[in-house]
Amino acid sequence: MGLLVTAVALVPAAVPGPTAAAVPTGATSAAAPPASASASAGASVYRTMPTDPTAVVLGSAQFPVHGDGVGDDTASVQAAIDEASRRGGENGLGNIVGGARGVTVGDGGGVVFVPEGRYRLSRRVDLHASVRLIGFGAKRPEFHLGESTPGFQEGNQSFLFVATRRPYQPGTTPTFGNNDTFGTGLVNLDIRIGAGNPAAVAVRFSGAQMFVLQDLDIHVGDGYAGIDHNANLIQRVRVDGGAVGLLAYAASPGWQTTLLDTTFTGQREAAIRLHTDSKLSLIRNRFADAPAGIVANPGQTQRLYVQDSVFENIAGPAITLNDNEAIPGGTEPDLIRAQNQLNVVNTGVTRAGALLTTVPSGRTWAGPGSSYLVRDATLGLRVHDALGADERRQAGVVVSAVPAAPPSFKRLLTSDIPLPPATDSWVNLAEYAAARGVTVGTGTRDDHAIFQQAVDRYDTVYVPMGQYLIGDTLRLRPKSNLIGLHPRQTWLKLPDGSPAFSDPDRPKAMIETPRGGTNHVTGLGLDSAQQTPGAVQVLWRSGARSHLADTLTQFVKWHPEQTQPGDPSAGDPGYQYRGRHKYNFWVQGGGGTFVNLWSVAGWADNGFLVEDTSVRGRVYEVSVEHHEHREVVLRRVRNWEFHALQTEDHIYGWRSQAVELDDVHDVLFGNTVFFRVATVLGPYPYAVGIRNSSGIVIRGTRGYRPDNTANTRWGATIADVVTGRTVGELEVAYLGVGVRNEVPEPAGVYAAPDDAGISVVPGHSGSTTVRLRNDGPGTLTRLAVGVRAPTGWQAQASLDTSTLRAGRTATATVDVRVPEDAESDGVVALTLTYTRGGQRQEIPLTLPVRAGGGNLAQGATVTASSTLSTNVAGNAVDGNRTGGRWISGSADPSPTLTIDLGQPADLHRLVLYSGVAGSDSLRVRAFRVDALVGGVWTPIGAVAQNSASPVRLDLGDAPRGIQRVRVSFTEPSPTDGLARVFEVEIYGTR
Repeated sequence: MGLLVTAVALVPAAVPGPTAAAVPTGATSAAAPPASASASAGASVYRTMPTDPTAVVLGSAQFPVHGDGVGDDTASVQAAIDEASRRGGENGLGNIVGGARGVTVGDGGGVVFVPEGRYRLSRRVDLHASVRLIGFGAKRPEFHLGESTPGFQEGNQSFLFVATRRPYQPGTTPTFGNNDTFGTGLVNLDIRIGAGNPAAVAVRFSGAQMFVLQDLDIHVGDGYAGIDHNANLIQRVRVDGGAVGLLAYAASPGWQTTLLDTTFTGQREAAIRLHTDSKLSLIRNRFADAPAGIVANPGQTQRLYVQDSVFENIAGPAITLNDNEAIPGGTEPDLIRAQNQLNVVNTGVTRAGALLTTVPSGRTWAGPGSSYLVRDATLGLRVHDALGADERRQAGVVVSAVPAAPPSFKRLLTSDIPLPPATDSWVNLAEYAAARGVTVGTGTRDDHAIFQQAVDRYDTVYVPMGQYLIGDTLRLRPKSNLIGLHPRQTWLKLPDGSPAFSDPDRPKAMIETPRGGTNHVTGLGLDSAQQTPGAVQVLWRSGARSHLADTLTQFVKWHPEQTQPGDPSAGDPGYQYRGRHKYNFWVQGGGGTFVNLWSVAGWADNGFLVEDTSVRGRVYEVSVEHHEHREVVLRRVRNWEFHALQTEDHIYGWRSQAVELDDVHDVLFGNTVFFRVATVLGPYPYAVGIRNSSGIVIRGTRGYRPDNTANTRWGATIADVVTGRTVGELEVAYLGVGVRNEVPEPAGVYAAPDDAGISVVPGHSGSTTVRLRNDGPGTLTRLAVGVRAPTGWQAQASLDTSTLRAGRTATATVDVRVPEDAESDGVVALTLTYTRGGQRQEIPLTLPVRAGGGNLAQGATVTASSTLSTNVAGNAVDGNRTGGRWISGSADPSPTLTIDLGQPADLHRLVLYSGVAGSDSLRVRAFRVDALVGGVWTPIGAVAQNSASPVRLDLGDAPRGIQRVRVSFTEPSPTDGLARVFEVEIYGTR
C-alpha cells in the first residue's frame, strides 16, 4: 500500500498567502532558536506551508475560494475536506477499522492546508473521520459565519464544524464521530461567529483517540457555544463569548478529555457546562468574566480535575456540582463511595463568588480571602496512608487554601509545552531526498539512509505524509526535531522480520533520542511490523525541555496461539494478528512532556515504560491499551506526573495489569481511567501494583464496571505486592501511599442552609436556618447577611453573631413571606459578608422557595361524576391551563372531580382554571373541597361567588397526610349548570 511522493509544490492560486517552505538543497543547518512555551493570543504557530503532495490545499486550482470574508467559500471548503478523506481512504495509510464495522473504504483521512485568509461559511461543514484542517500564514486563517446566516437562529445545535464518524462517501448521511473515529483535528485556525446567529455552535467535537483542537481562537459572540462535546486534546484554545464556552460530555468511549493552556472568557451563562460524566482534566486553564465557571447539569455525576488554573471575576461559584445525594447512587457502596470526584490543585481564585457549591442543597465552600491559592481541594473519598498500618478514610469536601495576590497567579499559567519549531527552519524530507535523486515515502524501499542523513544535517526535519520503511534506528541529535502533521497518514515502518530488531534481550528502537536532548517529535505513526521481538517504537532519553506528542503505534492487539470458540472474528481488526516486539514507548533516563499519545501495539511486553530517571516528566492525555502483560511500567522513577492516563485491557489481556510501580517515588496520577472491556476473559486482582515505592498520589480514578463483574472489574484499585495489602474501593478522589504531610489543613468558609429549599403557602411565611463555619485562618468580623427577594415578596435574615473565631459556627435565621397572589416559585438571594485580615469578602447563596410546593395533581389519577362528549376528566390534570377541558354532563346537577395524588401529602393550595377561553361568563361560581381522612370525606375548603380564573384556595389548615381529594361544584356555572374546568392544580409537599 505504498504511496508515491513527488516533489511538486502545492501553492494556493486564488488566495494571497504564503508559498511553500522551499529549502535550498545545499543549505547548512538553520534551526530556529527554541520556541517559547507560550504565544500571544491568536499568533500563528505555522507561518509558512510545507510541500506535501498528499495534502489538499484550499485555494488551489481545484478548490478556488474568495478568501475575503465576503464571498461564500463553504462549497470549496467542504469539497477540499471530501477530497482529503477520499485520498486517505484510497491510500489506506490510516486504516484501522477498514473491513470491519461496516467500513469498506478504509478510514484514513488526510490534511487540508488552509492558507491565510478569511473564509465565509454559510452552512455546516462536515469534517470527515481523521481529516485535519491546518492553517498557515503570518496570521491564522479565519472561518467566519456571516451575520444572521439562515439556519443558525433556533435551538442550540446549529453546528458550524462537525467531526463525523466515517470517511467521505457520496450519497450517505454523515453521523457524529464516536468510539471508532480517530485522528480528526482543527489546528492553527480561528473561527468567528457573526452577530445574529444565537443558535450557532462553532465545533461539534466527538471521537475516540488522537483528536485535537489546537491553537484556535473561537469568537462566539452572541452565538450559543464554542465547543460541543469533547474528545481527546484541547490545547492553546481561546473561547470568547457565547452562552457557554464548552458543552462537555463523556468522550465517546468514556475516556478523559484534557484541556491544556486554554482560556474561556465572557460567557453569558457559564464557561463550561458538564453534561454526562466528561472526566475533564483542566490544566493551566483560565476562566474569566462570566456568571459561573464550571457547572454540572442536574442529576449528572462528574469526575473533574483542575490544576494550575485561574478563576477570575466569576460572579457565582467557580465550580457547581450536584450533591452526591442528588445523583444516581451505586449499588455497592463498599466499592463506590458516592459518585462525584473533584480535585482542585494549585489553582488561583480571585473575585469569585465561592470555590464550590453543590446543589440542590446549596452547600458552599469559599476560600480564606477575596484572592487565594487552592493548594488542595477534593470532593469524594480520600484514603490517607494507603496500604499502611494507619490507613484511614475521609469523605466529603476538603478545602485547603492560602491567601494569594492575583499577580502571583501568572506563573500558574506558564506552559511547560513548547511551541512547534518555526516553519522556516523545517527541511522537507521528500524535497531533500528528491534533490539527491531519491524518492521516499512509498513504503517499498528502505528510506533509512537518506532519512538519517537529513537528521544528521538539519535540526528540524519535516516528514510529509506517506509510509517510510526504515531498516535501522533513526538516531536524533540533541537538537533534532521530527515534525509530522498527521500520525495516521505519516508512518515509519520496520521491515518485517528484520534481523536488526530480532533480539528481545537487546531492545532496539525505531527512533532514539540522546540524553539531555531538547528534541521535539510530533505527528508520527510508528509501525514495528509483526515479527520484530526486539523492537521498540521510541527510546526516549531527552531532557526536561523535550516534547513527544501526537504520536501513535499501529493498532494491533496481541493474540494467543490458538483462538477459542466464540472469540472475535477476523473481521474485527487485530484479533487474528500474531506478532511480537519489546516495548512501545520506552523512556530511559529521560523526561520532558508527552502529550496525546496512543500506545496500542498490544503484543509488546508493555506500552509505556519509564525507568532509571529523576528528570521531570509530564504526561498528558495518553492511552495505553490491549497489552497482554502490562500497560504502564515505572521502575526507579522520581518526579513524574501522569494526567488523564487511560488503560484498557481487552480479550485475553486479562493477564495485564494497568500500572506497575517498582522503586518509584514522588509520582502523581491525575484523573485516571483503568478500564476493562466487556469481552475481557478473566479477572485481575488489582489495577496498580506497587513495590518499594513512596510519595505515590492518585487523584481521581475510574475503574468500576457494574456489568460482567467477574471479569471487567479490578479486584482492587492498588495493591502492595510485597505485603498483600490493598485498597478495595475502585473509585477514589485521593489516594496517597507514603506521602508526607498529606492531610490538608482546612481553610476558608463553609456555608449552607439547613434545607435545600423551603415551601411557603402564598399569603403565609416560612423560615429556615443558614449556618456559616469559619475554617480559618483568623477571625471573621463584621459578619452580616443581606437578602434579596422577588418583587412583592418579603424576606429578612438575622445573624446570631457578628464575629466568628476559627473553628466556630454562626447561624442566620431567614424568614420569607410569599404574597397571596404568587403564581410561581421563586428564589431568595442571600449574601453573606465578612472581613478577614482586613479584606472584605462575600459569599452568595440561593434559597429556592416553592410557593405552595409542587403541583401534585398533574398527571394524577382522576375520576369524574359525569363527562360531556370527549371532554374527559384527564384534561383537568394534564398540565395545560388553556387547552383541553373537562366538562360535566348536562344531567349532573352536582358534578364532582375526585383526584388520587398517589401518596399522602401536606396540602397547601388549590388553583382552579375554569370557563371558556376569552370569556368571563361561564366560569365556575362555587365549589367545595373535601379530603378523605380516616375513611371519611372531610371538608377542607370552599369558594363562593367566584368570577375569576384562576381562583386560589388556601388549604394550609387541612389535616396532614392527604392522598385523595374531591372537588364538588355546588354552583358549576351562572347559566347552564355545566362545570367547565381547564385545570385543577393542588400544591403540596410530601
